[in-house]
Amino acid sequence: MSAISDAALLEQRMQSTFGMTRHEYKRERARGPVSRAYLNNAIRIVDNSGVVLKLLEWRQMRLKSNAGVKPTIPFRAVLVLFLLHIQLGFGINYHRIAETLDVHFGAEEFALLGIQDRLGDHEDWYQRLWRSANRMMKLIDPHPAPRNKRLKPKPFAKLLAKQSTPKALQKSERNLARLDWLCEQLLHTSVRMLPADVWAQYHGNIAADATLIPGTGRPNPTDKGMRRGNADPYSGRYRREGKHDGLGAKTDQPGYELEISVMVWDKPGQNTVFPSLITAVGFHRPGEIIGSGVKLLDSHQRLGFTSGLVIVDRAYNGEKPRNFQIPVRKRGCELVIDYKRTDLGLQNQWRDLILVDGNWYVTWMPQDLIDAAKNYNTRVNDPLDPKNPKRLLDKMTFKAYLARRDAYRMKPKGRPDKDGFQRFMYPTPGTYMAIDRASGKRVARPVTPATITIPMDAGAPAERNQDPRLAVKHLQKFAFKSPEHRKYFGMRSLVESANKTLKSKNFEDLANVSKRSGRGFAFNYLAATLAAVSSNLRKIFDFLVKSTERDSGEKLRRERRRKEATGTPLTKHSALPALSPPQ
Repeated sequence: MSAISDAALLEQRMQSTFGMTRHEYKRERARGPVSRAYLNNAIRIVDNSGVVLKLLEWRQMRLKSNAGVKPTIPFRAVLVLFLLHIQLGFGINYHRIAETLDVHFGAEEFALLGIQDRLGDHEDWYQRLWRSANRMMKLIDPHPAPRNKRLKPKPFAKLLAKQSTPKALQKSERNLARLDWLCEQLLHTSVRMLPADVWAQYHGNIAADATLIPGTGRPNPTDKGMRRGNADPYSGRYRREGKHDGLGAKTDQPGYELEISVMVWDKPGQNTVFPSLITAVGFHRPGEIIGSGVKLLDSHQRLGFTSGLVIVDRAYNGEKPRNFQIPVRKRGCELVIDYKRTDLGLQNQWRDLILVDGNWYVTWMPQDLIDAAKNYNTRVNDPLDPKNPKRLLDKMTFKAYLARRDAYRMKPKGRPDKDGFQRFMYPTPGTYMAIDRASGKRVARPVTPATITIPMDAGAPAERNQDPRLAVKHLQKFAFKSPEHRKYFGMRSLVESANKTLKSKNFEDLANVSKRSGRGFAFNYLAATLAAVSSNLRKIFDFLVKSTERDSGEKLRRERRRKEATGTPLTKHSALPALSPPQ
């Protein structure tokens, strides 16, 4: 049977079965109203962010003249369509957006977005969207490359050589700055949609973390002389533990890392004061985090903050002080962190003070208190149970030692100043038992000043090269593992929850590669940012509704959605009586 007769038979069967042609059936099945609430959200974010004017300005700088065919879908519409479909749960899938343009949008929506209402089918709209999106990406892509195939060694070597020229490096730096700015404006616009009275309750504390945004295919090999593993030659390889730049493993995944900071309450448990919105985003290849934490903090502080707590995991405080701890402190912030086992115990000393597990103490603290956390996290063989090594220090003794430490602790007076210096009060002599650790003998009422200002560069010389080891490397706000530290560090779960929500199938589904049609660094960065915007909008709505319900003491009733043709709401369905048994 020929293809023509096959098509005719299909149409005949469609008519007899459904009463319409195949194309009519597809259109009717797909037809439905576009969420005006989500559309208005997207328009408001894009318009208030101011990014469209800059995109047009960058486009004008690129053009040699105004000649040529004007795009059917302008930049503003591209961004609105992207955000609209993320809110709808479809992600940035070009085919799904093309279906919206082909079937769901009418003259009103086209006029609202400035889209030319031209004839065409699904494929036509797909191509128009693809061209407009690519035209926009060229203005902000710091790592342009062919992404329609896996590059072999020679083409990849040529690409690397081309990208390493001074002109290419300058362009890459410029486009990255553009992309960072564009994403920041979109995200900050969503944060500023929070009502002013609610926003006023927030004072700048954040938790930060990074999460994998998976790509397609296999991870690219670290050996640049090998064929690329997927069509995005710039994407990195991710592994849960260990270094990301090694030879690789079978379990490695291709992709990028999204880095976010979220709003954290002034005190643990204040979850009814404001929603935990995403305040800053960063994007990089897995493991390339040097300087990214400070970049994230700078973006957050451009919302109007000059101080606050920064709650992070070990990946951040593992950086060199000049790349993270010093810049954070100079920005008026204090860390809440955890340590590797090898970093516990005596970390540094300065004058008559010692740094133990991130806090300053007087030097006369007994050795068993200094080693409390280190010994608690050290396991030794248990002769009674060889398979389960026991802790060198049991839990009750550990807690008792931590409580005894407080008498030796230096109490901070205020926050660090702009140079990172901070004033501390000495504990009152006589309130603690002073021990000379060298001799093990007690010191009777040691003489100490009332206060002291500890500089940024406080620290003892390193043993090997005599370069100063900076105490700021391990310095943090609260006494390690104290009840206060546990509660504040526990709020790091807010950023973990935000990452989980972004990647959840029930929400933005950012981990689903089928919902990201584009490829490359710029597209995935933008997609991740718009997912964060969508998450913020949803959290603001949920917070406002729950706050009202909490204040009123009753749950808000939902208005019936369906109405008659006249606009009259349909009557509520009454429950049927129980079925009587048959006679």
